[in-house]
Amino acid sequence: MTDSDRRSSCSWAGGQKRNFFSDGFAVLKQFLGEDEVPAVRGLIECLLRSPVDVACTRPHNTLLPLRWNHPIVQLLLKSVDRIQGLTDAVGADDLKWISGYVSIKEACSPALWWHQDWWCWDHPVSYQGPATQIATLCYLSETSVHSGALRVLPGSHRRSAPIHAILPEAHSEHSQGLEPGHAAMGNLGGQITPDLKAGDAVAIDYRLLHGTHPNATNARRDCVLFSFTPCWRQLPEDIRAHLVSHPAQPSFAEDPERLTGISDLLPKFAGVRRSLSLNRNAPANFAISDAVAPNR
Repeated sequence: MTDSDRRSSCSWAGGQKRNFFSDGFAVLKQFLGEDEVPAVRGLIECLLRSPVDVACTRPHNTLLPLRWNHPIVQLLLKSVDRIQGLTDAVGADDLKWISGYVSIKEACSPALWWHQDWWCWDHPVSYQGPATQIATLCYLSETSVHSGALRVLPGSHRRSAPIHAILPEAHSEHSQGLEPGHAAMGNLGGQITPDLKAGDAVAIDYRLLHGTHPNATNARRDCVLFSFTPCWRQLPEDIRAHLVSHPAQPSFAEDPERLTGISDLLPKFAGVRRSLSLNRNAPANFAISDAVAPNR
C-alpha cells in the first residue's frame, strides 16, 4: 500500500460515514449476513458450472450476467433492511434495480485499470450533481491490496483528474492491451482502498474512477455487482427508455409481480423503449457545478 492509499472504514451501521454525494462512494458493512455469504458462494459455483450465453470477458476480470429472476438477485433484493441501508447510504428516493453480474478476478492476475462506468457522457444529465446510476459491489471474501481489492479516487465523479486525459475508453479494445507500467494501471495520489470483509459492499457513482489492485493470491476473488438508479422517476425520459431495455430486465412475456418483494425494485416505464448512443469517454476536463447535495 502506498502512502496515498488511505483506508476507509465507513459503515451504514454506525461510525463515521463518508459523503456519497461529494466522494462518490459509500461502504456498506455486512451488506450480506454471515449465513448469506456461503449461500451466495454456492450459487456462484452453480452459475460457473452452467452454460453462460453471454459473458463480458476482459483482461483480469470476467462479468457473468444475472437476470431479474436469478436466485442471487432474489436473495439480495428481498431484504427490506438491506435495500433501506443502500437507499440511505446513497440518498435515493426511488431506487430501482437495473442489472446484475458476478464479477470474477482470477488468481494471480494483474490490476484492473482505472476507469469509470458511465456510458452517456453526451447527455446533459452527466453533469448534474446527483448520480444517475450507481454500482453496488458486494464481496464474497476479505479483500486487500494483495487480493484484487477495489480502489477508488474520491471526487473524480464531480471533477476531472489529470488521469482522465490519458485513459482509454472503459470497455474498448485499447483498454484491454495496456502494459503493466501504464499510468492507468498504477496507484494514484488520493486513492482509497476500502477495508472490506466478506459480505461487505461498496456503492459507487457510475462516473467515479475506480479499478483494482492486482490479485497476487492463489484464490479467485468473487464479487456480486448490481446496478441501480437512485431516483428513477426523476431521470430524463430517454435515459429511462434506454435502461428499462436492459436484457437483465423482464421481457414483455415475463411476470415479475410473482416475486413478492422484488417487483417494486424493478423499473416501470410506459413510454417507447429505445437505445441511446453510447459514449464512455469522460471529457479530459469537466466539473459538476452543483456543489451542494440536493434536499431529498
